Amino acid sequence: MKKIHDNLWVVERPLRQFGVNLGMRMTIIRLDTGGLILHSPVACEDQLKAQLDCMGKVCAIVAPNCMHDLFLAEWISAYPGAIYYHPSGMSDITVLPDQKNIISDDASLIWHGEIEQHVIKGLPRLNEIAFFHGRSRTLLLADLVFNLSGSDSMYETLFLKINNAHKKFGPTRLFKTFVKDREAFRASIEHLLQWDFERVIMSHGEILFQGGKKRFKDAFGWLY
Repeated sequence: MKKIHDNLWVVERPLRQFGVNLGMRMTIIRLDTGGLILHSPVACEDQLKAQLDCMGKVCAIVAPNCMHDLFLAEWISAYPGAIYYHPSGMSDITVLPDQKNIISDDASLIWHGEIEQHVIKGLPRLNEIAFFHGRSRTLLLADLVFNLSGSDSMYETLFLKINNAHKKFGPTRLFKTFVKDREAFRASIEHLLQWDFERVIMSHGEILFQGGKKRFKDAFGWLY
């Protein structure tokens, strides 16, 4: 577990997709109440769970888009008292009705006043939700942007170059195919740019610690 800012941590694990190590990252936010939010969970390991239990009570488990569902069930099972938040269109996971919530643009009462959120429009297959942690000036994303470093593997390097993801911060070529309503998508990007963020944490690739807002704006210049 790596501390990024006061009450903000990440846990990083390897993840291979399409024969490429994309890696994956869970972000943990501790609220003023002491409750913990788990964003895009990695595998639920005993040692990790023990660390979390020492930090506070897990009160929310968040699926940031419809494709980030690998380890949700095991965390929901480990913390049956936590509320499971997910986008519309998410594959079904057995949870009591009062223990799950479809995320909208309205902040949950659990984190109201500490975290803002926005459902990215124009992505009907993904329905990704972006979050903004104001105190740390952090934009929290899943697959909207990647920031992968180079690889010693010729195959991985070629794959990333073809997908426009080799040593580059921004959306991948594959991700752009998910955009079905360009105008709605652009409006969502402009909504995110209203937030005062400096850092960008994404699920795949290196965290962008400085200059995040300008880099993010530049990465979506193709919309204009």
